Amino acid sequence: MQIVQELNVVEVSDALHTTRRVVIIQRDDGFYSHAEQYYYVSKDEGEVAAEGWCTLPAEGIYEDLRAALLEGRIAFALQHGVAY
Repeated sequence: MQIVQELNVVEVSDALHTTRRVVIIQRDDGFYSHAEQYYYVSKDEGEVAAEGWCTLPAEGIYEDLRAALLEGRIAFALQHGVAY
């Protein structure tokens, strides 16, 4: 699986990790899925030990990129109550 598109980053208030985005993934079989990512920062004694994007499990199987984009935006908006 490979990330083929990253959508805009948004801040959501209903989650532990508030910085989130949707990515579109091309599967090994050529179909597409969407997944949510959140940005994390791990600190040890006040210093950043690790940071980056964590990808949640992919959702859906779509024949084309456009359908995955549309469904990913809708799912994110419904999940977090934001316009996306």
